[in-house]
Amino acid sequence: MDISLKARAGYFLKRAAAFRPTRVWNFARQIADEQGKWAPPIFVDMLWSAAFRDTAYIDYYEADFALLSRSERKTFMTSLIQHHLATAVNDREDAKTLEDKINFNRAFGDFLGREWMQLDDTDAAALAAFAARHPVIIAKVPVSREGKGVFRYDTAEVTDWDAFRAELIGKGQILIEQPIVQHPYLASYCAGTVNTTRITTYFDGTTVHPLVMVQKFGRGAVSDQFTWGGFFTMLDDDGHSVGPGHTGKHKSSYLVHPESGQSIVEFQVPLWDQVLALVDQAARRIPTVPYVGWDVAVGPEAPVLIEGNWIPGLYETRVSTTGIREGSRPRHERVMGDALRR
Repeated sequence: MDISLKARAGYFLKRAAAFRPTRVWNFARQIADEQGKWAPPIFVDMLWSAAFRDTAYIDYYEADFALLSRSERKTFMTSLIQHHLATAVNDREDAKTLEDKINFNRAFGDFLGREWMQLDDTDAAALAAFAARHPVIIAKVPVSREGKGVFRYDTAEVTDWDAFRAELIGKGQILIEQPIVQHPYLASYCAGTVNTTRITTYFDGTTVHPLVMVQKFGRGAVSDQFTWGGFFTMLDDDGHSVGPGHTGKHKSSYLVHPESGQSIVEFQVPLWDQVLALVDQAARRIPTVPYVGWDVAVGPEAPVLIEGNWIPGLYETRVSTTGIREGSRPRHERVMGDALRR
């Protein structure tokens, strides 16, 4: 699965313009310190990989490329390859339905399993009534990534609803949602955060293909994303963990959850068949956007959809943590290989 010459040339020019030798050297030194290697060869290899192997410096680091052979590296997805796939197969205009969380909620309302409202389209009385039904609310910035636009409020002490509404609107937090109640098994890992399952799928017009499956775990914050201290473990086709969890951002390994002590290596997504059925239905809804990373929360009785990402987000195993030396690229190649040559 070779990426098109046009895409590679564009990437090379972009990387060349952003090249900062000090930043790359710092990455090389960090990798060398963590893996007991010599920094200069890693530095050269990172430059070569960026120029000729479609591998950004952060991809090189997060996927432990310094520990992998050339053939093993070819089995891993990189940011460039994934971005090119997403832009090649997904209709950019239709993808706005996924990009904007309010548009997403409208399009996938029957999969949400929760009440929501658009704050700038209603008044303070409606917000107060919503909070009376759901004293803790989730407020979101409609267009944001990595959990950065998600906030949680306990409204028990709010007395001036006009002022509270104005404050939220001023911050851009105009999507208000009912909190999700997660499955007791997931809550046993971290009750303070909804621990979500990410499944990246490709719809070929007939079949929905699950390509990457990941379980994310929070640490008590409003989101389980890395930006909030979260970590993840890769999943097999049966929804079972394939090894320890890790952050992908630094040397880390979680055999158990740091707070609850629950086993990560023995984790099994509850109601797995229902989770797969849910993303299968969701993936068919906008066929012009066939390559999507879905975030799913498993409730006590059924899974619900949180959002869809038209650029799915790069999740790969780390050999230094899991011992697994093959990535998800072969699975992508089997169903999406032609897209890279567009």
